[in-house]
Amino acid sequence: MTRFETPDSVMTLDLRTPEGQSYVENLRRRDVSELGPSNRLLVVDTTAALSEHHEWFERLAMLPQVDAVVLVAVGAIDLDGKGPSLRTPSALANVGVTVWVGDGAGVPWQGGSRRPGAGRGDAGVEDLLTALRFPLVFDKVFAEVSEMPHQAANPGLAVDYATVEPAMMRALKLRALRQLVATGVAARQHDRESAELASVVRGAAERDAASLRPGSPLHDAMTTAQSRVGAAARAMDALRGFSGLLGGVHRVVLARLAEAGEAVTRHHKATTRALEDVDSSLAEGYPSPAELVEQGLPSPAPVNSVELAESLRKAVVAELAGGRTLPGLADQARGLGNQLGAARSLVVAESVDAEIRSWIGKLLKPPAFRLWPSPVMHLLPVVFVTCLLAAWLPGLRWWPAVGLGLLWVLAVALLFHRAPGVQDARIPLAATVLVAVASGAAGTFFPPLPSFGLLITIGVLVVLVAVAVGSVVAVWNHAVTTWADEVPVRRAARANRLLVEQVTRTIEERWTPSDRNRRLADALLVIAGAIDAVVEVFGDVISDRREHHDGVTLSVDSSAGLAEVLHHDLVAITLEVLRPSFDEISSRTPLSGDSQRSLLRAQELVAEYNDHLDHAGLRELPPFVTDDGPRRRLAAALWQNSDASRRVLSLTARSLMTQLCAAEDIRLLQADGTVVVHFASSDMDLPPADGGVVIRTRGDAVGAIRLTPLVNRIVQREVHVVAPGPEGDAG
Repeated sequence: MTRFETPDSVMTLDLRTPEGQSYVENLRRRDVSELGPSNRLLVVDTTAALSEHHEWFERLAMLPQVDAVVLVAVGAIDLDGKGPSLRTPSALANVGVTVWVGDGAGVPWQGGSRRPGAGRGDAGVEDLLTALRFPLVFDKVFAEVSEMPHQAANPGLAVDYATVEPAMMRALKLRALRQLVATGVAARQHDRESAELASVVRGAAERDAASLRPGSPLHDAMTTAQSRVGAAARAMDALRGFSGLLGGVHRVVLARLAEAGEAVTRHHKATTRALEDVDSSLAEGYPSPAELVEQGLPSPAPVNSVELAESLRKAVVAELAGGRTLPGLADQARGLGNQLGAARSLVVAESVDAEIRSWIGKLLKPPAFRLWPSPVMHLLPVVFVTCLLAAWLPGLRWWPAVGLGLLWVLAVALLFHRAPGVQDARIPLAATVLVAVASGAAGTFFPPLPSFGLLITIGVLVVLVAVAVGSVVAVWNHAVTTWADEVPVRRAARANRLLVEQVTRTIEERWTPSDRNRRLADALLVIAGAIDAVVEVFGDVISDRREHHDGVTLSVDSSAGLAEVLHHDLVAITLEVLRPSFDEISSRTPLSGDSQRSLLRAQELVAEYNDHLDHAGLRELPPFVTDDGPRRRLAAALWQNSDASRRVLSLTARSLMTQLCAAEDIRLLQADGTVVVHFASSDMDLPPADGGVVIRTRGDAVGAIRLTPLVNRIVQREVHVVAPGPEGDAG
C-alpha cells in the first residue's frame, strides 16, 4: 500500500538557535498570517530548556492555523532518582507530541533486545529532521506518537539517500552550459541544423489561391492579351492551305497581329506596374494594399497569430531537444527572418521586358509577305513544262496550252492578291505570261504526239491542272511558313504566359502571404533576440563558475542521466525565457523584441534554479519544468542497484537500526507498542517486503523510523502557571 505526499509544507522552528528564539519571542508582535499556510510545526529544542521555554510553547499552541506540533527534544535525561526526568510541555497537550533524541551519536539496536549493539549508528538527528519535514511522514509520526503513553517516543532510524555528488553536478552543469552556448568548431559535433524552423517558414508561406479580381485592370489586360494573341495565332493558321488561299482571312490577319501586339504591350505594362507596386508596398508600405487590390490583386491572407506562435514554439522545442546550440538556433532564426521578403519580383519581368522590346515591332508592323522572287520564281519551270505538255496534246490543238497558261496567270495573281499587305504583282505576272507563251510556242515546233484518244488526253490535261494547283498551294504554304517564322506570334504567347505566371507566383509566394511573412520574420527576429539574451546569461555563469571535476565520480548511467536532467533544465529555462515572446507573437500587437526583458528574465530564472538546486536538490522538479521524464530516468539509474534501499524498506520493529539515544538509555525504552514508519522517494519503485504502508515523498531518501514508547516513570507533563504580563496573551 502506498500513500502519496500532500503539497503542504512543514514549518521548522529550531529553538536552539538565536534565530529561532528571536522568531518565537516576536510572535506577540507578529501577524500570524506571516507564518504562511502550513498547519504543521516541527519544533526542535533541548531537554534542558523545555521548562524555560514553556511560554513560547504556549504562544505556538495558541496560533489558530497550527493543528499539529512535533517537538523534537534533544539531550540527555538526568536519572537522579528524584522522579520523572523528561518533562514535556503541557501547553502542547492538545496539539503536540514529543520525540526524544539523546545526546551524541545513536547506537545500533534491535528493538526486541535489552542491550544495544557495538559501535555507533549510521543515522543522526539531522536525518530524522529531514524525514519529519516530509508532510506525510510528519502526519504519520504525529498520529502514531499521539497514541503512545504521554504522547512521547524515542526514534530509531535507518535511511539511505539517492543523491548526486555536488562536485559532479557542478561539473556536468558547466559542461551542459558550454554545450548549449558552443560556437564554431566546438559546436559542430552537436549542432546539426534541422528543418524544424525552415518547415515553419515554408508552412507559413504556403501557396494560397492566386486569382486576379475579375473586371480589374490587371485581369482585363491579362484576358485581353490572351484573347488577342489567340486570335492572331488562329488567323496565322487559317492562312495555310487551299482554304487560306481562297478565303478572306488575309484581310484581317495584319489587324489581328497589331491587336495582339498592343494587347501584350498593355499587359506587360500593367504587370510591371503591379510587380513594382508589390515590391514598393512590401518594402516601404506604399502604395497601400487597397490600391493593389484595385489593380486586381487579391487581399493578403489573414494572419493566425496563435497558430504561428505555437508552430514556432514546437519548432524551437524540437530543435533544442535535438541538441541544437543556442547560438546556432539564434543564427538560423535570424537568417530565416532576414531572408523573408528579401527577394524582389521583377527578375523575370525584366527579362520578359527585354524580350518583348526585341520583337514587339514585328508584331505591330509585321515584315513583308514575300512571294517574289522566291518562292514564285520556283513556279516558272513548272509553268513552262505544264504548258509545253499541254501544247503537245493531240486532238485539242492549241486550246489546252492557252487554257493552262491562263490558269497559271490567274493562280499567280491569286497568290499576290491573297498575300497580307500590299504586293507588286506586275513583274511576277509578266514573267508567268512570258514563260507560258514561250512554252506554247515551243510546242508548235515539235510534231504532236500520236493520238491516244480523247479520254486519255483529257486525263492528262486534268493531271496537268492538278500539278498546277498543287504547286501553287505548296508555294503558298511555303511563303506562309516563312512569314510566320518571322512574325513573333509564338513569342507573344510565351511572353504573355510568363507574365501571367510571374503575377501568379508573386501573388502566391509574396503578396498573399505577405502579412504572414512579415509577422513570421518579426517573430523569428524576436526569438533570436531572446535566445541571444539566454546565451549572454549562460555565458556569464560559465565565466563566473570555472569549477572543474574534482575526482568525485558517478556510475556511467548516473552521470548520463544527470547530464540529461541538467540539459533538460537549461532548455526549460530557455523556453521559459521565450514564453513571453511566444505570448507576444500569438497576440495581434506589434512585436517589440524586448531583449532587455529576456535578459532580466534569464538572470532571474538562473538565480532561481541555482537556489532550487541548493535547497530543494536536483531530484525535485523546478517550478518551470513540466516534463519529469529525465528525472525519472535518473532516479531509475540511482535506485536500480540500491540493495541498501531494499533492506531499509524491509525493516521491522525488531530489525537493527540506529536508535537515537545513548547505550545506557536503551533501558528507558518500552519495546511493546513500537511502530515503524516507512517512507521513500516517489520515484523509487521498491515496495516493502511485508506489503505495509510506504509514504511517498518528494525527496531523495528512503527510510524507516522506529517509534518506541518511553517507560512511564521518566515522562511527565509539566504545567506552568504564568501571570499575565502587560502584553496579555497576544500571540
